Amino acid sequence: MIFLDFDGVIAPIVRWDRYEDPDPACVKRLNEIVAGAGADVVVSSTHRHGKSVAELQELLAAAGFIGDVRDKTPAGAPGDDRGDEIAAWLAAHPVAGYVILDDHVVDVGTPHTHLVLTQSARGLQPGDVALAIDLLRRPLHAADGGPS
Repeated sequence: MIFLDFDGVIAPIVRWDRYEDPDPACVKRLNEIVAGAGADVVVSSTHRHGKSVAELQELLAAAGFIGDVRDKTPAGAPGDDRGDEIAAWLAAHPVAGYVILDDHVVDVGTPHTHLVLTQSARGLQPGDVALAIDLLRRPLHAADGGPS
């Protein structure tokens, strides 16, 4: 499962006062990760608010995304951050593996990192593809939400 942030990952941030549309090169790299690992997407971006999973699928497909948006993370309680929301989703949905694609450090409370940290102004880069696929293929430890 791929937990996907938009801004700074598939839509590089070139100006902090204006967010951009998805970059075709970054979406192509996301497609490579999906194809290379046979993974689906859970949208963890703030872009999920006020949109259905079908609307998120359409938005990404319009940008060239060829994979499937399976779900979106739940809105957390006041004070929760993206890591808390991803951890809640993982607690409710068993997965064989996952990766978080984000331009900010995201902590889901596990001892092993499943994060590919992008540079906000560049988004997904070629080296991120191999790392993400490797993380998706690694077996999960029990502490990471995997089988005990």
